[in-house]
Amino acid sequence: MTRYERRQLRRIERRFETTDPGLACALSGRTAVTRPVHRASTRAWVALLGIAFVSGGAVVHLPLVLVGCLVLMTAACLHVTRPRPVTP
Repeated sequence: MTRYERRQLRRIERRFETTDPGLACALSGRTAVTRPVHRASTRAWVALLGIAFVSGGAVVHLPLVLVGCLVLMTAACLHVTRPRPVTP
């Protein structure tokens, strides 16, 4: 392979790593690094915290219901944007 071809290949690999890290990991044979915010336990704790704020706000202080709804929406966003397993 010529030097120009190797340089082009490295540019393509870097572009894959920035645009689609999951694909780049699958093609290179590495395992994808899971960010802490996308762990299942983190998503579950955020959802439970939101439920606690909503129920506690209904009993103690009404503005906590709004905070609970915002936390639940955050949990829903984390759940929807979680990384999916790559199938070959």
